[in-house]
This record gives sequence, C-alpha cells and structure tokens, in this order.
Amino acid sequence: MAFIRKIREGKYRVFYRSYGKQTSKTFSNRSEAIKFRDISELQPEHCQSKLTLTELLKMYQDDVSRNKRSAKSECLRVEAFMRRDFAQLRLDKLNSRIFQEYIETRVCEHSHVTGKSISPATIIREFKTLSAIFHWAIGHGFMVSNPLKGVRLPKEPPHRERIASEEDIEKLLIACAWDGISPPTTDTQTVIAAFLFSCRTGMRAGEILQLEESWIEGKVIHLPATVTKTQHRRDVALGKEAMRILNLVRKANGEDLFKMDSEVRATIFRKIRERANLGEVVDSHGNVIKEALHFHDGRATFATWAASPDPETGSPRLDVMALARQTGHQDLKMLMRYYRQSAEQNADRLK
Repeated sequence: MAFIRKIREGKYRVFYRSYGKQTSKTFSNRSEAIKFRDISELQPEHCQSKLTLTELLKMYQDDVSRNKRSAKSECLRVEAFMRRDFAQLRLDKLNSRIFQEYIETRVCEHSHVTGKSISPATIIREFKTLSAIFHWAIGHGFMVSNPLKGVRLPKEPPHRERIASEEDIEKLLIACAWDGISPPTTDTQTVIAAFLFSCRTGMRAGEILQLEESWIEGKVIHLPATVTKTQHRRDVALGKEAMRILNLVRKANGEDLFKMDSEVRATIFRKIRERANLGEVVDSHGNVIKEALHFHDGRATFATWAASPDPETGSPRLDVMALARQTGHQDLKMLMRYYRQSAEQNADRLK
C-alpha cells in the first residue's frame, strides 16, 4: 500500500511498489503527492483512464530523462511532445492512428534552426524516445499496452558517405584564420583543432570536449566509462599528428584543453563550415549531390584513413579489431558504416 511522508523543505515523498520493489517519488506539494499515491494503487486499466500523456511525460522526465547523460536533449524532446495536442489526452485514448497522423504532420514541418524539412532520422529518434516512455509506463503499471504498436515509421535514410578531405581541411583552416601550425588563439580555432583531433583519433565530440590531462598517459588516452557513449572505458592511441594537435592545444589552453560547451561547439562548427562552403550541395531538382560536412564525420575520416593502406607498408594502418577498439565500436556492422573509401580512391588502388 502506498503512503506519503513529509520531508525537509516542505516536500512530500510517496512510497509505493514498482516492479515488485519498494520505491519512492518526491513532490513539491501535498496535492500532487496525494494524486500520485492514489494513481499508483490503481490497476493499469484504471490508471491509464486517470493520467494524461502530459502527466506521464513529466514523470518520465523527472525520473528517467534527467538522470541520463543525454538529459538536455531528451528533456527538450519530451517538452516538445508536451506542446502537442495529443499530450492533453488520457492514456487510454492514445492509439496508433493518432501517432501515424503525427508522423504525417511532422514530415511537413521545418526545423526552426536550419529551416529545412524534418528528416526521417529525427522522427525515428523521436519515436524511439516515445517507445521508451510507453515501455517504462507499462512496467510501472500506468498503462496496459503500447499505443505505438502498428505505427509505420519513415524509411531510415541511407548511411552517410562524407569524410573530410585534405582540401576540406584546408578550407576550414582558411575559414577560421588558423595556419594549423601555431597554437589556436580563439574558440573558433579550438573547435577546428578539436575536429582535426577527431580525424586523427576517431574520438567523439563529447569525449574530446571533456578530455582531461589526467586521462592522458604518454601516447594513450584512457577514457573513463562515464564519458563514452557505450559506457565502457576505452583506450585511444595517439599517432604523431594527433600528438602534434594535442600539444598545440596544450600550449594555448593549458589543462583546459578542448573544454567548451557542446552547443557552442556545434554552433561554431556550423558557421565555419558554411564560411568554408562545405555545406550541402544539391542539383536543380533538389537531389543531394554532396552531403554537408558534420563534426561527427571526423570519426569516419579517421576510420577510413586508419583502414586504408599505408603508402610505405601497403598494409592497413590498423586491422579491423584494433580499429574497433580505438573507436569503441562493439558491432562490426556499425563500424563498416564509418569506412567511407571513395570510388576514386578505390580506382587508384585498382591500377
């Protein structure tokens, strides 16, 4: 049986059973606590007739989203769901037709950041979040079934093929007024240094921005599990060019290294990319002829370079298993997406 206890700072904690275990949830006022206590004691079929989707989203946001490393982006996604008309419906009124109509509406909308149509990949990410929310709700006894069952998602877009060429890197250096030889003196130059570091290590943007001197031992970076996407610690080897870039940043920023807010990094990179004319190229019919360069393409640039033959030895710089350990890929099929050797390069090797 659920019960309420008043705690410090005038808040109230509801103790209830979930997944067969005793757990609790804190509320800022007694009325909210009483409402949740009463709902937690209902059977799922009765509970879903009392709760609205907005109330469920708020609970999920507080209990789950805010405890994730991706809390900021997921909370923004959940808040966007709250602004939709369907969020006002009770859980028992939700069905696949409502969410199918949402998809049809969403594909016609445009991003307020880029002004472009919402991509299928964005919609798929949104529905992965919604699915996780409903799965959590069913597990906690708030719902009987998942209303997304039967929803047809947009076709997943083809894998990207973009990597940074030497010409692209030269354009980025010119666009940020950096010679790539002296220490970077501005945030803009530090962002490009971080991108070049990704191109020579395969590290993700988040890993680079959080890099600490205490993680570096000689020519190896020991990444703790807390900063990797897979939540597994990983050792990253540093080649000659990676060490050169790292030492330049050390001279410029000291122990702060690449430290910067991720949104600031993303904004700066987009501006430099456009200044360097490395955005998306389309033909007269709107077909994408060349993809825009993304910061994340640095990982693919490294993977392609590392798996390609060394001119001196004729062998790949890293074999498949070594490359997977470097980039942190546990699924070799996913790693294959990052090998983006161009047809022109293949043609040269076939001579």
